[in-house]
Amino acid sequence: MMGLRNLYKVFAETRKASRERATLAVVGDSPRTGELADLLGAQRNMRKAEVILTVSGDEISLSGKAAEDPGEIPLPPPGATEELAPRIVKALDEDYLVPLAKAYPALRRASCERIIRKNARENAVIGLLPIPGADMPVMTANQARMVLHLAAAYGEELSLQRARELLGVLAAGFGLRALTRQVVKVVPVGGWAAAAAIGYAGTVAMGRSTMLYFERGGQKVGQEEMEQIQHRAAEEARAFVSRLRRR
Repeated sequence: MMGLRNLYKVFAETRKASRERATLAVVGDSPRTGELADLLGAQRNMRKAEVILTVSGDEISLSGKAAEDPGEIPLPPPGATEELAPRIVKALDEDYLVPLAKAYPALRRASCERIIRKNARENAVIGLLPIPGADMPVMTANQARMVLHLAAAYGEELSLQRARELLGVLAAGFGLRALTRQVVKVVPVGGWAAAAAIGYAGTVAMGRSTMLYFERGGQKVGQEEMEQIQHRAAEEARAFVSRLRRR
């Protein structure tokens, strides 16, 4: 996927995030406090917690040093908590996404989705660079950094050799040409729009396939599933480019 020198640089940058730890606490006087604590795997006191959810009445108050956007979250009905994790993750400082995903599986998918979308947006902007060929090394490094962050979020213990093997396996099954054809179908124009869409879609597809790889214990994503991932990524890229055009 990339040269050893650049790989080492990316590996060194992601190593710190993979070793950080963060703690989530659920407190409050609501009868549902225990239910949410069990659901999230959180502790029941605020001691050394970076993220604190205080349950009271019909709301959850989010606070703590990891909260970039502290505030109120509606308390979901019992048995309908699937939207809770994305709401929590959306309010967090990006530096805490990997440590919290690693420690709390209930927050993992939402955290990884936010990591993927952040990198996708960055690579879409990189795709707009006016210098032909200048974007690919930067995009590749960005995607490698994303993959290693996702690996850490799933608790993968990474050495430099393991990082190299992992990136090679995921890149080999990725199918950039097939993805490019998908993108051209939904963004049938050239220039900056196509470049931005390819950067966005490629990163989303790489990230989603990486998530599946780890969720299945290192099993490679099948061809049919990869095509579905790429199609969805291309559609999301079209929507992203449309928003850029309206600005």
